[in-house]
Amino acid sequence: MRNDRHAKGPSFAELRPLKTAPDQPGFPVYPDLVERLTRDKDHPDPDGVIPHTMATCAAYAYAGFAQRADPDTVAMIMTRLGLEENDCQVFEQRVDAMYIASAAYLIQDRDRRIAVLCYRGTQPEDVISILTDADVRPEMLDVELDGRRHEVHAGFYRNVRATRYLVVEALDRALRGESVVPGGTGTRGHGLEALYITGHSLGGAMAALMGVMLTMEPRYRRIADKLRAVYTFGQPMVGGPDFARACEEATGPYSSRPLRERMLRYIFDRDVVPALPPRPVGPYAPFGREFHYRRSRGPMDTALAFAADSALEAVTLPGELLRTLIGNPIHQPAARMGELTVRTAESLRRSVRPLLRVRHEGWQESGEPGLHYPQMDSLAGLAVVAPLAFLATRLALTRTIPFKYSFDDHGPGHYVNSLAPPGVLSEFGDVL
Repeated sequence: MRNDRHAKGPSFAELRPLKTAPDQPGFPVYPDLVERLTRDKDHPDPDGVIPHTMATCAAYAYAGFAQRADPDTVAMIMTRLGLEENDCQVFEQRVDAMYIASAAYLIQDRDRRIAVLCYRGTQPEDVISILTDADVRPEMLDVELDGRRHEVHAGFYRNVRATRYLVVEALDRALRGESVVPGGTGTRGHGLEALYITGHSLGGAMAALMGVMLTMEPRYRRIADKLRAVYTFGQPMVGGPDFARACEEATGPYSSRPLRERMLRYIFDRDVVPALPPRPVGPYAPFGREFHYRRSRGPMDTALAFAADSALEAVTLPGELLRTLIGNPIHQPAARMGELTVRTAESLRRSVRPLLRVRHEGWQESGEPGLHYPQMDSLAGLAVVAPLAFLATRLALTRTIPFKYSFDDHGPGHYVNSLAPPGVLSEFGDVL
C-alpha cells in the first residue's frame, strides 16, 4: 500500500488567532530559521538552533493514527519553528509481509531554498514497524565504500529503499526550484540551497543510510552537493565494524570526510536503542560524530552506576574475550593479544567514566572513538535492564537508580527538551 499526501503549512497569522505580534513573544521559535539553515556551515551550529529544529521535526514525524502519517501536523510544527507556509510531502510505503512500514516526510520552505528530509521512527503500536527493527539479517548495500560493498541491517535498508525513488525524484525537482509535491507547477528562486536529513530511532537509522547512499552514489552527486548534515536521535547502529570504518574514512564531494564530519548522532543519557542491535545477533558499530547527554547525579548515584557498570562489564567481558580468541586465526597470537588488551582497557574506561561526571550535566561530544556508546553485549540489557529502568522512572523512590540502559530515555521528548537552547521557548510557546 502506497500513500503520498501533501499538506500546506499555515501562515504565522493563522497560528495566532486574536493575537498580534507583540502579544506573543518567541513566536515563531526561530524567525530567521531559513537563513540559519542556508547560512550555517559548522555543525552543530554554535547556537544549537539546528539540532533543536531537527530533533523537533523528528519527534513530530510520529504524528498520525491508524498507521497513517500526518503531514498536517508536521507542516504546522515546522511553521511554529519558523518555516511559514511550508510544503510538507509525505511518502509512505507499507508491505506487512516484507516488514515495510516506511514514511519519509519532505519539508520545503516557501521560497524553496531549503529541504528537510525526515524519516519516521518505530511506531509503538505497530507490530510491523517493530518487526522492521528485529529484521537484523545482513543485506548488501548497493553502493561501494573503500572499493567494495558492505552488509547493513536488512530491515532498515529495506524501508529506506521503499521510498527512496520518490524522495530522490522530489529532491531533483527541488534542485530546479520546483515543488517537492508531485505534480506541482512553476519554479521559484535559484533552486535548493541546503538539504538536511533527520530522524529518531528507526527514523535515525534510515536517515543515516540515506545519507550514505546520497553521498557515495555518483548519480546523486548534485543532491549530495546540497547536503549540509544528517542529524539522528536515539539511532540504532546500521552496520558492522568494517562498514563503520569505511564510512569514517570515505571521502566525498563536499567534505574531506563527509560521513564522519556531517553525520551527527545524539544519545540521551542511558537510551537503550543506540546500543542495539545486541552483540549476540552479530557485531555492529557506530560511525559519525557522537554527542551524549548525561544527567547530573550525586555521589551516591554515581557510585551505584560505577558498581552496576563494572558488574555488567565483568559478566560480559569473558564471553567477549572468548569470541575474540575464537574469531582470530591461531597463527596470529600477537594480533589476538592486542585485541584482548584493547577490549579490556575499553571495558575499564567505560566503567570508570561515571566517576568523572559526578556533577556534570549536558551534551558533550565523544572525542575518543574507542569510547563511543558501546554495543549491548547481551540480551539481558534489552530484556531485563531497560524494562526495569522504564518502570523505575514511574516511582519516586526508584527514579534515580542508575540503570545501564533505559527505554524511558529513548523518548523523543527528551531530545527536544534537552537540545533547546537557553531561553528558547518550545514549539507551543512554553518555557523549557
